[in-house]
Amino acid sequence: MNDSIIPTYKLPAEAYYEQSWLDKEKQNLFGGNWLYAGLETDLPEVGSYTTVTAGFNELIVIRDEQNELRALHNVCRHRGAQLVQGEGRCRTLVCPYHKWAYRLDGQLRGIASRDQFDAIETETLGLHKGSVASWMGLIFVHSDEHPPVAFDDWIAGVKSELDVFEAVKLEELKSDSFVFDANWKLYIENHIDWLHLWYVHPQTLKVLDHSEGEFSQHGLHWISFEPFKEEFREDAKGSSPLIDIPHIESQPERYSENGAHFIFPNLPIFTGSSFFILADLVPLSPEKTKMNIRILGVPGGDIDAFLEQFNAITKGEDANIIENIQKNIRSEHFNVGPIAVNYERAISDFHDNYLKFMA
Repeated sequence: MNDSIIPTYKLPAEAYYEQSWLDKEKQNLFGGNWLYAGLETDLPEVGSYTTVTAGFNELIVIRDEQNELRALHNVCRHRGAQLVQGEGRCRTLVCPYHKWAYRLDGQLRGIASRDQFDAIETETLGLHKGSVASWMGLIFVHSDEHPPVAFDDWIAGVKSELDVFEAVKLEELKSDSFVFDANWKLYIENHIDWLHLWYVHPQTLKVLDHSEGEFSQHGLHWISFEPFKEEFREDAKGSSPLIDIPHIESQPERYSENGAHFIFPNLPIFTGSSFFILADLVPLSPEKTKMNIRILGVPGGDIDAFLEQFNAITKGEDANIIENIQKNIRSEHFNVGPIAVNYERAISDFHDNYLKFMA
């Protein structure tokens, strides 16, 4: 990132409503990137699996006989049917169409009506492989067996910043989801837009000192921490409905502050002294998006009260303002003017990274 370059808004309006743009995103962006795929705790036993969409690809993430995670394309090598859907547990992956069976590592195990197939080489007909990696108990997948960028290199920019939360030690307190009528990219842009904090959240975030917050770009990703205002600092301690995370108390104070981060291409993360929240964005259509929320922390406290506070900001204010923009996106007068040199620079950086994959 070159701070001397004036940031600009680089995407045309049609990027937010045309199906052709979403199709290209599925092909190049989601199909060619590491994507968040859930938690290791979702797959506790041998044979536990879940299915993940990576652009136009459907992957099975499964725990094999060696207790290792595998990413396999959910495409039978006989006629291309999906082997499984959703999540569950199995001993063998069996195609529902013609009963071809695969081991948990993807190797072809057996063929029904074997006498109907001549000179078949079963060792070459295993399921196509993707890639899987784990970080702090979070699972990430790539649709390629040999991704152009290894996961450790891809996540390196933010790993040192977020490792202190040791999410693998936390428990899932609650999950939630909601759908909003706007393009997924508008939510990302709002999430990394520092300028809106004063104006969209004047009451819900009034205890935070926006002018003293720190935010930085790390490769494809973005990190931010924001302290409480001096007059609210003492009252803020212990004010969360959730119980503070013990291993965060011994870390530098910034990790107890309000954190809003972004893992490219579609994963906002929220952190604080008592929570680690994953907010996966799934585009349902060019103008409709689903956010899947998973709140990790220490058991106890009032999780429902916390979720109400969280939704008041993310659902009630952030989603509402981008739905406002989406209503104008097709107008012949819609245009984005100059953007703030510092407080909106991250949007320009996001566009740069996005366009590298879309080109």
